[in-house]
Amino acid sequence: MKQDKKEKVGIWMYPCMIKQIDAAYPLHEISSRSEFVCMAVEFYLGFLQSESSQEYVNKTTFLFFENQFAKLEARICRQLFRMCVEQSMIANVSASQIKGMTDELMAALRKKCVKDVKNTIGNIRYDKIYSFQNQEFEDTEDDDEADD
Repeated sequence: MKQDKKEKVGIWMYPCMIKQIDAAYPLHEISSRSEFVCMAVEFYLGFLQSESSQEYVNKTTFLFFENQFAKLEARICRQLFRMCVEQSMIANVSASQIKGMTDELMAALRKKCVKDVKNTIGNIRYDKIYSFQNQEFEDTEDDDEADD
């Protein structure tokens, strides 16, 4: 159906219905009133022509959720990108302030950080890192258990 060339047709509609369409189509990322009406007719024809209305509802529900998940994925990816940029900025600022860091110390720090993230499921607290780096206390695992 979508490969056919569209034809211009005149239809009569109540003014209140036109107002509802004009208000609704921009909210649902539909580009025009014409596209909105075409989608509505396509939906209704599919519903009428379907052998099982349940089957049609399942199909349209699946398409709706697929669209929503794609939007959610895009939002999550944008947020992860922002977080990576911030993490890179923090790493660069920190690295610019550290003098005398050896490859061995860096490897040991990386192992500790991986262990910390795994053990806390990503719930890292700056105050504990600050205390560890300034050697205010030795065993951070006991403090983690006390917080739970």
